[in-house]
Amino acid sequence: MIVSVTMAVLLVVGTVVLFRLQRGQDRTLAVTFLLFSATIVTNVDPLYRWLDPLVGGRNVVTVVSDCLMVAGTSALLWGVAKAVGAGWPWLRAAIVVVFAVVVVVVVTAFVALEQPPTTTTFMLVAGDQPAAAVYSIAQTAHLGVALGATGVICLLRLREARTAVDLVGLWLLVVGGVFGVVRMVTVTVMDVAHVVGRLDVTRALALPYDVTTPGAVLCVATGMLLLVVGHRLSQHRRARRLDAALARLAPLHARIGTDNAYPATRDAATRLSRTIVEINDGARRARQLLGDQERADLAEAEAALEDPGRAAGSRTRPQRSGHVPEQDSTSRPSAV
Repeated sequence: MIVSVTMAVLLVVGTVVLFRLQRGQDRTLAVTFLLFSATIVTNVDPLYRWLDPLVGGRNVVTVVSDCLMVAGTSALLWGVAKAVGAGWPWLRAAIVVVFAVVVVVVVTAFVALEQPPTTTTFMLVAGDQPAAAVYSIAQTAHLGVALGATGVICLLRLREARTAVDLVGLWLLVVGGVFGVVRMVTVTVMDVAHVVGRLDVTRALALPYDVTTPGAVLCVATGMLLLVVGHRLSQHRRARRLDAALARLAPLHARIGTDNAYPATRDAATRLSRTIVEINDGARRARQLLGDQERADLAEAEAALEDPGRAAGSRTRPQRSGHVPEQDSTSRPSAV
């Protein structure tokens, strides 16, 4: 029970943190935390014993929480895929279809089995029924495959980690995926063994189950948190670079920059890009060669605009100012 409470606290705190950190952004990972939290919290023994009798006393809370876990696992796979740039449309469609199929199988199997009165050891009590094995294996296989796929996606993206925090988060998700796959195999063998009466096999696999279940949850939860924290750190670092570049270019812009009458914006990257364009335009019109330090400042400003989180070529970059052309150019980058 101590492990369950620890996981519940971590997930609840993580949910609050993610909803705050992802304010105004995509909140798929925060929703994942919320779904996982609901699953783990409702399975804390005292709360479960109080809650399940309120809805009939036939372990309905078990099937609801397990379906929430299926939903959370699906959201996890999609959220991590998007976070690392692998949010392909076909993957989203596949995740939705598999989620729907698994929920139908789980609910159907639950309805088909002889449901015992409220118990916190549901599979130990009902696990000798074939329907219970189907119920458990369906959701366990979904969890294992989803966590395994998440781990593979993160493993393939390790070289693209922007910060040490990102790297640790990705590795934790990889380890969580390994735990998920091992747990899937362990639970499947335990369920089949229980149905055929080999309780000795079930007891022998109790330790791997007790290790891989919290291991998968803790690694995945911590990995998700670190991915979001790493992204925020990267954003903060980039924002400081942009502000510093704007401050360095301010005197040069005041001296030779043109006024292209761009609409006002609070986005630092947009303002920096426009500043570089106006300096380049002013230098062309005045036919002035920039000094070494001025060219260095412009180069650093252009470097500050680089965003490793965006695909190359997805934005317009200001023209470099290695030297000023002899003739005015009527073409220049569009306002970002």
